Amino acid sequence: MQKQMKNLRNIFILVFTLALIVKESKAQQVPLFNQYYYSGSLAFPSGTVFLENRYLSLVYRDQFGGLVGSPKNFALAYNTAIKGRKAFSFNIATADIGFTSQIKLSGGMGYKLFGRGKDGLSVGAQMGLSLFSLNEERVNPENPADNVLIDVLGQNGSSLSFDFSVTYRIGKFGIDVAIPNLINESLSDDAYVRINDDNVPDFIGGARYAFSINSDLIFTPYAGIRLRETIGAELDLLGEVNFKDKFRLTAGYRDNYGPSIGLGTKVFPQLFFTYNYDFGEKDAPFLADGFNEFGLHLQLNDKVDQQSICVMEGEAVVNRIIDQKIFDENLVSADDKDKALCYFASLEVGKSRQKNLKAEQAFQALFTKVKADELENQEIVRLAKLQEEQRLKEEREQAEIRAEREKLAEIEKLKLKELERLAQIKEEEIKKALTLATESVSFKTGSSELTDESKAPLDRVVVLLSENKEVKLALAGFTDNTGNAEANLRLSQVRAEAVKAYLVLKGISSERITAKGFGIADPRADNSTSEGRALNRRVEMKIVKN
Repeated sequence: MQKQMKNLRNIFILVFTLALIVKESKAQQVPLFNQYYYSGSLAFPSGTVFLENRYLSLVYRDQFGGLVGSPKNFALAYNTAIKGRKAFSFNIATADIGFTSQIKLSGGMGYKLFGRGKDGLSVGAQMGLSLFSLNEERVNPENPADNVLIDVLGQNGSSLSFDFSVTYRIGKFGIDVAIPNLINESLSDDAYVRINDDNVPDFIGGARYAFSINSDLIFTPYAGIRLRETIGAELDLLGEVNFKDKFRLTAGYRDNYGPSIGLGTKVFPQLFFTYNYDFGEKDAPFLADGFNEFGLHLQLNDKVDQQSICVMEGEAVVNRIIDQKIFDENLVSADDKDKALCYFASLEVGKSRQKNLKAEQAFQALFTKVKADELENQEIVRLAKLQEEQRLKEEREQAEIRAEREKLAEIEKLKLKELERLAQIKEEEIKKALTLATESVSFKTGSSELTDESKAPLDRVVVLLSENKEVKLALAGFTDNTGNAEANLRLSQVRAEAVKAYLVLKGISSERITAKGFGIADPRADNSTSEGRALNRRVEMKIVKN
């Protein structure tokens, strides 16, 4: 009976301890702030494929409030530069969470499914080995209650975990999502793995967009969500201002951690320092006093890469000196001089001392050459001026020749104008004949038969068309509004074709004449009178110009 009671007591303590840890976990495994902007591989191994260089990041998070058992986090993250479509990451992280301490060793790989450069879709996987133990600062073996906890949990535990993530980048827009601990299996058959499950989000994801304010200033907001079965949804709303990639300011709000502010600065060209402070929330355990987070991020360029950057920047300095025609060495900063010397040294062979000496000579010779080039340019300008004067003289002579040619051309133009005038007169004569024919050609109501009065003006049209073979005609037939509209449309077509048939009969080629009927459309007189209807029964004739 006593043994059963002892087992029940142990189970109760275990359940109570787990519940307490779950309650405290509300504010303990929120992702490190550095994961959002600086060390994404800690949460999203898929994002490493979009990095161009290797990085080593060191992050430490603590309250420094002296509270025993308050959360502490440490992380060391390394990721390789992209190799083809793959990139790799390796992390070491520790977390002191209330009664327990955890050390996690993990390795991940990202693979780009499609896309080029910094755009595309990638997936990532990360395997982790977690080693658990009781927090010696929080658990006292001499305390009977803590002794029960040790008996129930054991001194140590371990587990294997598998994380999965997806990253999408297009231009300045990016999305990251991850499922931490998709698989989390205990290796020591203990309760530590359950505690770890409760402390880690079941899902984490967010989106960002980099707004270019100007050439020096970039603002990148981030909106994300974390989901945990024990708590529910937690929101992250953050923003970062990047000035010349040397200084950064961050601010935002994270559920259960409250408002956050931070800053970052480039200590050296390849070393970046960050500091972030979470103000905390009064109702969140262990967070009333806020949190401090420090980060160091080292860009690990290979020696060859560093030399390449040095040469590239030095070449840019040399080109700027040439483009801006800088004669005086004193106008070049010491930093730019070092870059230029690096570039010139890369062009030499031999020992380092000899290369540096030749680089210094080349640097001095650069200003001499720029000055000589400027003098040469001045001579070129003088010669160009002489050439311009010679060109103007030749242009005057050519202008005189052109003037004579233009005079002859003007005479030819006058002749052409006279021919055009005569042609215009002829065209006007034809138009008058066509107008007369249009006015004279008429039909009986409901009939396509030409009246006798229509033939004389049409014969005049035949004569003019025979004399002017290049002229083509367009015939448009119209009717009055007597009868059915569709019947009138057919009748107008037949009337136009009747006029065409008459002209063809008189010897005019049918290829020179088109005929189309428009029915009662476009009346030119009142259809309410017999005289108006007679005028509307017409075929209009117009010259078709090519």
